Amino acid sequence: MQDPFVALVIDALNLMHPRFAGSHGLSYSPDEAAEPPAARKSRERGFVLEFYAEFRRLWDRAEPVRRGLGHVVVQADPLAGSRAPDLLFWKLGEHGAADSRCAAVSFALLSNPSAVSADLALLVKWRDAPGYPRCVSVQIGKRAELPEGGPPRADGVTSVFFDVEKWQVAQEEPR
Repeated sequence: MQDPFVALVIDALNLMHPRFAGSHGLSYSPDEAAEPPAARKSRERGFVLEFYAEFRRLWDRAEPVRRGLGHVVVQADPLAGSRAPDLLFWKLGEHGAADSRCAAVSFALLSNPSAVSADLALLVKWRDAPGYPRCVSVQIGKRAELPEGGPPRADGVTSVFFDVEKWQVAQEEPR
């Protein structure tokens, strides 16, 4: 059974419009991919913004609540250091409970494998401290860019591959 938050992420990804999500480009050249980490996530910005817009549409229809996630918001983390995942989701406290961390999500193009690796390492760190129970790495690209064995993975991080040729999340075939 799929985690309801991951299912919600997949639904929002599949609603994205290519004109908006791909507005910053769909891949990096090898020269661009070799740039320092701070400069190499510029092409992902369109995906993050369009994902948020589609997630927000699902949120406005109370999808997180219907799926048992409660009321979720995107906000910064007070324990964040200098580098954070692209989006941090919190569950709002209800009935006297405090707000709690829900999920950390990062986006990286497969044409920039060092960014994918850096994001996976970052998500593992955020899973452990400050303690996000769900960490999702959205990896964007063409099926031909996938390493053998599927999307890169890390312990405790869900990897989701978004296929830009089919413009949808590629569901993995059973192994």
